[in-house]
Amino acid sequence: MKKLIILALIAGICIPLLARTREFYYLSSLIIAGTLFFSIKKKSMTLIDFLILFLITIPLHTFRFGGTEHFIRLSEIAFVPLFLFWVMTRLLNKDEEPVVIRKEFILLAFYLLINIISAKNSMLPMISVKRILILAYLFLFTYMISVIINKKEKLIAIIKATLWISSISSIIAAIQSVFPQFIIFQSVPIGTAFGITFYRAGVGWHDPNYYALYLAMNACLTLSLLLADYGKKYRLLKICFALQIIGIIATFSRTAMISIVLASLYLLIFYGRRKIALTVFLSAIIALSIAVSSVAIIYKKYPLLASTVYRVAEKEQLVKQPTLITGHRYAAFKANWAMFLDHPILGVGPFMAMYAFNKYKPFGYDYPNEQLASHNQYLQLLSEKGIFGFIIFLGFIFIMIKNINRFIKYLPPGNEYKALLLGFKSAIFVYLISSLVLETSYELQFWLIIGLSMALLNIIKKEHVNA
Repeated sequence: MKKLIILALIAGICIPLLARTREFYYLSSLIIAGTLFFSIKKKSMTLIDFLILFLITIPLHTFRFGGTEHFIRLSEIAFVPLFLFWVMTRLLNKDEEPVVIRKEFILLAFYLLINIISAKNSMLPMISVKRILILAYLFLFTYMISVIINKKEKLIAIIKATLWISSISSIIAAIQSVFPQFIIFQSVPIGTAFGITFYRAGVGWHDPNYYALYLAMNACLTLSLLLADYGKKYRLLKICFALQIIGIIATFSRTAMISIVLASLYLLIFYGRRKIALTVFLSAIIALSIAVSSVAIIYKKYPLLASTVYRVAEKEQLVKQPTLITGHRYAAFKANWAMFLDHPILGVGPFMAMYAFNKYKPFGYDYPNEQLASHNQYLQLLSEKGIFGFIIFLGFIFIMIKNINRFIKYLPPGNEYKALLLGFKSAIFVYLISSLVLETSYELQFWLIIGLSMALLNIIKKEHVNA
């Protein structure tokens, strides 16, 4: 009772003082989620519970404390208790298995070293240092996932959690697309149909494209399990997949839609659903043909479709500014390539491509701001970390895919581990495709997928040895 009174007094003091700040609600939501977990689990709180609590913050990625350049995210705050609890369990539990570091982490260590060395070229060293620290935290997070998830039961628990968290967040996205009052950041109208104005939903992401990438990676995993007819959970998986697709549609992200279609084709073909794959492929080709050949009709009769496909609602606006859709990205691509040619070995420094844009922008190009994002992960790797950073980072991903492929071939048809590995692989495909137009180095869901892939490979090896 005394504890409740003390908490009530603290809340009574804090709420009037801090209620006007957005950050207060961010931290409050995390505290409430943590309190619910602790109240349900009480003394039986495990690492998996801490990890699930951390996963809840992924759809809330842009919730952060600080300014535009120096800040800390809610997910990074949630990582602290997860890390401390992990360290404590490692120290107290002497029966824990010895630490085994997978060879892939050697490449990540080299990539981190390249980032540290390339920081000497940075025009804003403190920003580069902060980004290096974020990379180090993501690599540590990936390692922790690969170590914590050491049993099948833990793996299934985390996969269930991440699929349901993404699905529930999709419901929020669907609401945001119709009711802008629920959009936390800038509300961007995409068009009107049937008297309803639709908005780009991002849940807790400032840029809906990155939230859509998060959903698309989860949707790939769900689809793989669906196609494998994964036991009694089939109906629940259908619900998850439907919600995830609705969420992607609510973001109006062309990148995610294209990525999920291509990844779905791969999964359908692998699982022998060739007729469905052919139908999806032909439908995509027909839709693309209509989009290219019927611009005038679409703009005239279907304004919502026009603003979705072409991202510009008025054709006259497009005529006046023909570079509006792709011009900025093309300029960013040229500037990043110029940065790479000027600094081919180490690049311009971590996270500096955006700040160096004004210096390297194409001649005669007029852009209202001095800073412009790279809009391409591969060019950003070249421009910021040079050729060695580019090769090491992509080499790490391709080695992961190679290892996953090796186990996919080894496992018999119908094996649930095989379905999971196919889901992880297709999620990585979505990441690689989206990286053509997004900057994806720091995406939490990608590093979660990598960590889960490593964990599953370790589990399969262990079960094979013990068999």
